[in-house]
Amino acid sequence: MEIAGLEVERVTSGAPARARPILFLHGMWGGSWMWDHYLSFFAGRGYTGYALNLRGHHGSKPVDDIGRVPFADYLADARAVAASIGDPIIVGHSMGGLLAQKLAELGDPPAVVALTPAAPRGIFPLCTLELLRVSLVHLHEFLLGRPIHPTPAEADALLFGRIPVAERRTAFERLVPESGRMAFDVAVAGVPVDAARVRCPMLVVAGREDRITPARMVRKIAQKYRAELRVYDGHAHMVLLEPGWELIAGEVASWLDKEVR
Repeated sequence: MEIAGLEVERVTSGAPARARPILFLHGMWGGSWMWDHYLSFFAGRGYTGYALNLRGHHGSKPVDDIGRVPFADYLADARAVAASIGDPIIVGHSMGGLLAQKLAELGDPPAVVALTPAAPRGIFPLCTLELLRVSLVHLHEFLLGRPIHPTPAEADALLFGRIPVAERRTAFERLVPESGRMAFDVAVAGVPVDAARVRCPMLVVAGREDRITPARMVRKIAQKYRAELRVYDGHAHMVLLEPGWELIAGEVASWLDKEVR
């Protein structure tokens, strides 16, 4: 369906409906498809879920040059959809987790969940050797505002390390080019978030084996907001797709039951 000129996947609940819907925000190279498990899982628990495709991703709002789209445009997309569906819970992954932090600062959502989130300004993001190496390889795309697409080897190293090998090709083929300008905004310039303006409950999730948003960095994000932190052994960056995702989703659902009235 289309909301605010953007393509959004909506899954309604078959169970007695909760008052608050959930807005799911994907990360770099991603799309609403990354939330398929979560949409079904939370629908079974009474939530209507909306998974946004940011502009330039999977048929959503067209852009002239994906390489030059700034983080601010993605934030505008997320804010517009959140406003249209009415005060949703925000669940974001990776770069979408940074969007979730900004939405917590700029509004007052019922709750925010940041899964292996990107870091705001003040927390150094390039803190693993794998990420630093890949960032240097793609530095010209960051600086010149050109589209970025990882190679299969880069995707395996940073994104798909805990996804079964037989499933990685299918996941890789669903990745789309990402904005070099946005990557510059996040990784080099930094996106400021005023923690004093974040008043909603927040849960932050880390994977012990994550090589793109490592647990030690994610811990600093949780400390910034005095948020609850959960660190999962045997998981890396794609906690919403990796085997065992159900455990994390279930604990997120239990946390929401406790925190959202």
